[in-house]
Amino acid sequence: MPILEKLVQPGQARRWTDSIPLEYHYTAGVAGEEFRRELRDNGRFLVSKCSKCKSTYIPARMYCPSCFIEMKDQFPMDKPGYIYSFTSVNQDRSGTETDSPMTVGLVKFEGVKGGIVHFLDVDPDQVSIGMKVTPSLKNSSERTGAITDIRAFKPVSTGPSRVSVESEKVERQVVGAGENPARLLLRSIEESGYPIEEDEMTISSLRSKISRGELLTREEDKLLHRLGDKAREWRKAVKTSSETEPGDTLSG
Repeated sequence: MPILEKLVQPGQARRWTDSIPLEYHYTAGVAGEEFRRELRDNGRFLVSKCSKCKSTYIPARMYCPSCFIEMKDQFPMDKPGYIYSFTSVNQDRSGTETDSPMTVGLVKFEGVKGGIVHFLDVDPDQVSIGMKVTPSLKNSSERTGAITDIRAFKPVSTGPSRVSVESEKVERQVVGAGENPARLLLRSIEESGYPIEEDEMTISSLRSKISRGELLTREEDKLLHRLGDKAREWRKAVKTSSETEPGDTLSG
């Protein structure tokens, strides 16, 4: 039937079922390739820093999304990250059921915008928002420059102290005595998981001053306590969210 012939009856329409093979190549881009190369060769994450707004991004990228200027300042980073959010899945990417649940999380880094979504090598019952984690990499001879060079993110020991939350109050329990209250408050903020990207420069300045044993000014002390209040509210929101029963939420 010619393509321009008018159909009188719907039954006159005919169709053929077939497939059209398509080939495509996806590139990570210039900055993406540099990120992958640093991961493959040195086992570190490459980040980009904007010279105008001073924001730092992971993975490395060429242009600042806020200032729209090229970011030429790149440097490796190997500090631990923290779990910003997570979920457990029972199927792999092809939809096949797995033998056991897999935990996937969004890992962010202090003072850095962006993050990495990857597997978490943590017991699903033990994982929590704000938990510090570090990447577990393949051997250097096995790495190819792919994101799968990261086997998973595993938890980092937080040392001989812990933070507990009771009745909206953060209590610090430390092995040893005589520590600076400002130092304890700073640790509480850092371990709360509160995203401090916007306050990173302030936190860095206070951290340096506290580590040198210098006294904070009245304004700096007020600022530190203000951040401490934000961290407590963050921890309270996380705790409330984790305790919310499925029946208490609306579907859709």
